[in-house]
Amino acid sequence: MTISFQTIKQLAQYCGFALCGIAKSEPLINEQERFKKALAQNYHAQRAYLERDIEKRFHPSLMLDNCKSVVVCGFNYYMKREVGGERYKISKHSQIRDYHLFMKDKLENLAHRLEEKIGAFHYRATVDSSNISEKAWAVQAGIGYYGKNGIIQTQFGSFVFIGILLIDKEVDKYDKPTTNSCGNCSRCIDACPVQAIVEPYYIDCNQCITAITSNKKETDFSGISKYGWFNACDECQNVCPNNAHTPINTEAVLMRASFLENKTEILETLTPESFEHYFKNTVLYPFKYEGLKRRVETFKEKNSCF
Repeated sequence: MTISFQTIKQLAQYCGFALCGIAKSEPLINEQERFKKALAQNYHAQRAYLERDIEKRFHPSLMLDNCKSVVVCGFNYYMKREVGGERYKISKHSQIRDYHLFMKDKLENLAHRLEEKIGAFHYRATVDSSNISEKAWAVQAGIGYYGKNGIIQTQFGSFVFIGILLIDKEVDKYDKPTTNSCGNCSRCIDACPVQAIVEPYYIDCNQCITAITSNKKETDFSGISKYGWFNACDECQNVCPNNAHTPINTEAVLMRASFLENKTEILETLTPESFEHYFKNTVLYPFKYEGLKRRVETFKEKNSCF
């Protein structure tokens, strides 16, 4: 029994996804080789977990037995509103409730809605929580194309969270991979404050502010604190023409983190209690109170404009 392509798309929209693409489950050999090239250049900054189970990233059947289809869903988190000036700049993806949580809920809801339509089936929902390469499958499912900054560019811009639902059912139609490109544009490369985009489509995580600040084991921020980005970095996305007309998602606005209203004071007077109150269920919470406190002190000490 095959599932209706349109049924999946309609249910995905009902569950709050702005984008939904569906790819046939088959190995992505070219993407696997591209990934290996980046590893060989140590662009992954020796993150050992990226070197493990490489095939699983590009072979869905290794993630779900008898996987037939890869459903890729996108949530536009663009909120436009900038908060806090230049001190302790927070990327847009860090200004909202932890996407790992609500995206997983939405994917589970989509799976349950599908089961109501066709009966029980096997599936696996993943949001940056497994080996599978979400970006590679987003391209394969027609969600968007790789920007030169390594971020997926969609019809809603690049401020989009991606989640994947692997299912053991065939679909009566599949999306075609996206073939668009950035053309001659190099704004993201020029705008990167640390020149982390070492060549189009390849990011050196040894230099990238987002990669450094997102690493839970990193404690030395002295080299990047002068740029003001306390967690992750949006410089390459802010200059991208593809984001010039991105629509604001009102659902994302409603999920904005409360610490943004008084960010500087909250960070500089952080206590274990206030940490729990303001940062629980955000992407900053896994750094724990001690880690966040230590980062604040480093930024205050190393950045002369604080």
